[in-house]
Amino acid sequence: MFSFSTFTLTFTIISSLFISSVLGQSDLKVLKPTADLWWVAQSVNTLAWSGNTPQSFSVFLNNADEKILTSKLALVSVEPIYEYSKDVNPGNVTPGTGYTIQLTDILNSSNIWAESDKFEIKAVGSTYPPQTTSAVPSGSSSPSGSQSSGSTTPSGSQSATSNAGDHTLVPTGLIGGILVLCVVLVF
Repeated sequence: MFSFSTFTLTFTIISSLFISSVLGQSDLKVLKPTADLWWVAQSVNTLAWSGNTPQSFSVFLNNADEKILTSKLALVSVEPIYEYSKDVNPGNVTPGTGYTIQLTDILNSSNIWAESDKFEIKAVGSTYPPQTTSAVPSGSSSPSGSQSSGSTTPSGSQSATSNAGDHTLVPTGLIGGILVLCVVLVF
């Protein structure tokens, strides 16, 4: 049924897929927040990113200063990449500088796909930074019409829109490897 060469080829394909999924291939980049686009505690703030892979990720708030934040704080467990922005409330965090946003593997948060520049979280009631409207940077795949909608949320932050139907999702990573394994074993 299976020859040694078929087994070797199958093993090589499966191990290659597993290694590529473990090493983490990502082109994610955090666009907001930044040092100039701070957040306000206990308020709705805009998180924005660009990129095409992975298909989904988790979002964590981090600060190296344990006096400000004792450990990473989970903000979103599973976020699809095609949305390109999300309104997030960090809750009752300590106002301070040195915060970063980490976009991570949904199964292993120590596998960080992207990390923002350091930014500040100001005290509740503080004013938001001035908002500018801009298109998603070139090099990222965004559907037409996904520029900022111009409507503002009650907090005054801009929210981007996206049409998920304009994206073709291709199985990648661990799930893609499992699908390929199934196909290989069936044939």
